[in-house]
Amino acid sequence: MKTWASKTVLYDPELRSVMVRALYGTPLAIPIGMTIATIVIAACAAITGDAAFALLSAVMGCVGAFRLGTQILYRRKQTSFSTAVFERLAYAGAWATALTMSCFGAYAVTAHADDRIVTLAVAQTIGYIAGIAGRNSSRPFITNVQVTFAALPFAGALIASQIPAFVVIAGALLMTVVLTISSSEVIHRVFLSNFRTTRDLKTIATTDSITSLLNRRGFIEEVEERLSSGRRTYLLSVDVDDFKTVNDTLGHDVGDALLSLVAARISSVLESSEKAARIGGDEFMIVSDRTSKDVAELAALVVSLFADPISVGKATLSVSVSIGLTNATGESIERSLKHCDLALYKAKAEGKNRWLSYVPELSEAYDRRIELEQDLAKAIVEGQFELHFQPIYSPRGRTILLCEALMRWRHPTRGSVSPSEFIPLAEQNGLIKSLGSFAIEQALKAAISWPQPVGVSVNVSAKQFHRDHDLVGVIEDALRRTGVAPHRVTIEVTETTLAEDKDFVIATLHRIRALGVKVALDDFGTGYSSLSYFAELPIDMLKIDRAFVGSIATSTKARALMRAITGLAGDLNVPMIVEGVETPEQFEAVTRFAPYGVQGFLFARPMPKEDIDPIIDRRVALPAIDRPSTTTAKKGRSSAA
Repeated sequence: MKTWASKTVLYDPELRSVMVRALYGTPLAIPIGMTIATIVIAACAAITGDAAFALLSAVMGCVGAFRLGTQILYRRKQTSFSTAVFERLAYAGAWATALTMSCFGAYAVTAHADDRIVTLAVAQTIGYIAGIAGRNSSRPFITNVQVTFAALPFAGALIASQIPAFVVIAGALLMTVVLTISSSEVIHRVFLSNFRTTRDLKTIATTDSITSLLNRRGFIEEVEERLSSGRRTYLLSVDVDDFKTVNDTLGHDVGDALLSLVAARISSVLESSEKAARIGGDEFMIVSDRTSKDVAELAALVVSLFADPISVGKATLSVSVSIGLTNATGESIERSLKHCDLALYKAKAEGKNRWLSYVPELSEAYDRRIELEQDLAKAIVEGQFELHFQPIYSPRGRTILLCEALMRWRHPTRGSVSPSEFIPLAEQNGLIKSLGSFAIEQALKAAISWPQPVGVSVNVSAKQFHRDHDLVGVIEDALRRTGVAPHRVTIEVTETTLAEDKDFVIATLHRIRALGVKVALDDFGTGYSSLSYFAELPIDMLKIDRAFVGSIATSTKARALMRAITGLAGDLNVPMIVEGVETPEQFEAVTRFAPYGVQGFLFARPMPKEDIDPIIDRRVALPAIDRPSTTTAKKGRSSAA
């Protein structure tokens, strides 16, 4: 049993550390006890004038000073020395105390007949043994050695005196030794059982069940401990790109298996001083104490780990990760985690499969975003949004075919806020549904006063196709309240709208067309699947993205692409509208492909209803076409603003 207990402590570093901590867990008890013992022995020296007592008092004082010094060293340097060193120092101090105490008791009984001296020796020795039993009983090895050293020589001296009272005291003392040794083993086993139970419960509470890494709670505790000790601390937030697609298409079992494999790859490149955690969903965290250069190399290494596909069961998956990195040293855990997340979001926004380190500018952008998000909700209530309209012309008849409605936000203090800034924000927080309904309603109201041939088109976000939003009902309600003929209304969607729920989106588009409303595919050629779903989509018009127009006047490749798209649209009998026409040269090149309509800054910029109404039923002189191209349009400006 003793061998088992010793090996249990020796081969379990965490348990050994706890046991050694217990040896130093009562910093005042040992110095006070040693001081009292030194004073008692010194009193005996003063009463008897015996130099041996003086010597023993000096030895006890030196041992006490040694043990006080080890207490101070442990509290100041416990991270600098091994647990074994402090364990040996504690053993040496305890056993030296026991031997000195035993020598004092034995000498007092054998060398002096003075009852006062013997009483002091008996009281001090028995009190010391009792203190050992109470304080160190969970450590059988140190306890057994202490009580043996302290009791046997003293008991032997008591028996040798042949004084009946002393013999009785010796018997009681030996009985105390036997009971202390036997009970220490039992107490030690109970201590080990409680320790393991507590550790198991803590492990369950701080460990992720899928990956066996730390969970969020365990990771926070680990980081807080490092920060409180002043260690250099870097945090890396690792997020699996597009993980939701795996769960949605292959199931959660495959998703969980993938997370385990991702955790294994991350763990394979970590040093022993580093910890990894899964803090939720597909997000992992790493805490590292490397230098800034080395931790940057670690981030790049983790990204590169996923260059090769991962096999999960019968599936082979191409996986990438994005990483946000921040130096957490000297900061609060909440602030550091926020900085890590901001860097991660930026990495994802820049294309994923990369890592970025936090810079203060990210916090400034985040604060602006939060303020803008709060202002956005208020703007809808206060009516700060309005529609501007950009006409789409027939290149042959020079008449306006329809006008595209574009949302504009005139902020009371910020001025004009770009749609590229507030539209993504509205999509993220769900306000796009309210904005979209507003745009449809206002666009149809504007079209009431226009001549019958002129239609209106409204852009619809992919978020408006969610199953919890009745887009068809919104359009139908707007048609009923305004009285606009359905064939004058066009709903513009992009290819990326199909990304999340293709079947539902296609079914919704069929229902929209059943109302008599037209559907246009916007930004054609820039989506994730330009041709794969093209034949399935119920569309009435095709809008060619400005990316194909920019160099069409000078590039043979651009013209070849335009010919291919024109042929496809012709074969499918879908009219084609070309966006982003900004120079006479582009207009001339585009008209060779006989598009149904053209749109761009060359003809008109988006404008409020009161500005477009006077020109909407007139033929267009297009004076810009008759002027040199260098004076027509400012380069770098988009007609899709």
